[in-house]
Amino acid sequence: METTVKTYGRSELAQQYFPHLKQMSAWLKLKSLMLEYPELEALTQLSRRTFTPREVALLFDTLGAP
Repeated sequence: METTVKTYGRSELAQQYFPHLKQMSAWLKLKSLMLEYPELEALTQLSRRTFTPREVALLFDTLGAP
């Protein structure tokens, strides 16, 4: 199943990557993974709880699609 580039809530997207974890745990794990990539680090500091399609595309290009 291919994941679509669209607006995602951060927990929703994190659960795409880590479906076996609860929402908060999945987000914390995705956040720690994102901190390993300078181009994604700024996305972990956003005050909003969503990622735009452009940000999702950057995540997919960097981490691979879930």
